[in-house]
Amino acid sequence: MNQIKYFIIFFLVFFLVFSSQQFVSADDLDLLNDLDQEMSPTEEKAGDDLDLFDELEESPAEKKDDRFKLFTQIGKNLEGSLQLRGHVFYREPEDREGLDKKNPVGEALLRFNTWTGNDMLRLDFSGWLEAGSQKDTYEGVFRWPQDKDRQRHYLELNELYLTLFQDDYDVMLGKKIFKNGISTLYSPADRYRFADLNDPLDPKDFGIWQTKMDYYIKEVTITAAIFPIFNAGKPPSGHSRWSGSTGDYDIYEEDVDTSDDDNEVEDDFPNISINNVSYFARAKTTFRGWDLFTSVYHGLNPYYVLREETRGAKTVTIKENVKVGNYAAGFSTDYKKWEFHGEGLFSFSYDGKDDNYINLVGGFTYTIDELAKKLLLEKIDVTIEYAGETVTKKQYADNYTRSSQKSRLGQNNIFTRINFKYDEDLSFQYISDFEFDPSGRYNRIQSKYKIRQGLELTIAAGFFNGKSDSYYGRWERNDRLVTTLKYSF
Repeated sequence: MNQIKYFIIFFLVFFLVFSSQQFVSADDLDLLNDLDQEMSPTEEKAGDDLDLFDELEESPAEKKDDRFKLFTQIGKNLEGSLQLRGHVFYREPEDREGLDKKNPVGEALLRFNTWTGNDMLRLDFSGWLEAGSQKDTYEGVFRWPQDKDRQRHYLELNELYLTLFQDDYDVMLGKKIFKNGISTLYSPADRYRFADLNDPLDPKDFGIWQTKMDYYIKEVTITAAIFPIFNAGKPPSGHSRWSGSTGDYDIYEEDVDTSDDDNEVEDDFPNISINNVSYFARAKTTFRGWDLFTSVYHGLNPYYVLREETRGAKTVTIKENVKVGNYAAGFSTDYKKWEFHGEGLFSFSYDGKDDNYINLVGGFTYTIDELAKKLLLEKIDVTIEYAGETVTKKQYADNYTRSSQKSRLGQNNIFTRINFKYDEDLSFQYISDFEFDPSGRYNRIQSKYKIRQGLELTIAAGFFNGKSDSYYGRWERNDRLVTTLKYSF
């Protein structure tokens, strides 16, 4: 394990040195090009023979450059960031066996992304290297094609996809982050981005395997996609303070009798099978200043349900991702300093293994500039959304004991974000999510300062409170201060 950590540290240092050399080399090349232009003669060449000799001399070099162009593009198009992050918890967590009480906690994350290709065919890939001090959190490298590991990987090749560009359509094949929806803070339709939730308030989105085609008809884009492999997100370790008193991120005390040693919890993870393939279609357009979309999905539910089986004297609680149909639509439009948006989704569970429900969200963003200038600020952006859920039919299948309801956000919530921009280098932000029933709340206050081009410092404080069975109330002892230093290249 220590050898892997040393390798990660060595790679980070090597990468920074290599990237800095690239920047120096690029500057030198620009300088040489300028000198060449200044020193080049302005007179016309003496004759056609000289032009012929020049062409003969340049042809091999041009052919050599063309031969390695696809490889050199990988380096030229390389972008990324190195992030060092530390957080300190104000209180000790509720004690239980095996709990990770490490405080403060440190993490390092090196992201990278690049591409190669041309206007017709392009290959993209991205990922990250990471390590940290948390217990039972990091192990191994990326798993393909299906990742069933709960742990973070030291090396994650998160996206790798090939895109064919045509005049009327694009075709993409590979592993890529998939986005849906139009809402700003909370989107019911954007539920197919599985995430690393080892830190639930600092998620990293995972790419999913897909075959996708976008077809363009004037102002309308029609999207069709197939998701052949199911990859779930990564919940926190059972030793983590984010897993609560049960040692499970999504299971509450009333769901499983944790005092009974004969009760067990296990995952029924969907295997790679034709029966577990998911399908998606969407149409989106802009019409008279309105951005509109509608989508339909048939496949595995990203939110799992619980079912029970009796095996001898034991009662086994099983997490299962059942099949559902999702039907969504949304809009967004601007009016002067206002931006309005709304979105809705109807989720239908086949055979009653989960709830049937409607999830709606609506909100606005308002830009304050004149008043902001009086407060010595450049501008203030206020975004407020309300999200609500109505269950049209509760889970009713035999032996299914809990629906996905407790895993779903936006059931009766007000989401708020206020951005205070002082200038291009300094800004402040307030974020809040208030859930009404059961009552719970998350508040975050942060400041972001650009030290210089590419180097940014963020300091944030997060606070949780509410009832123990609320989404945020279970983390009431996890109030913390987070400091992040990020270098982008």
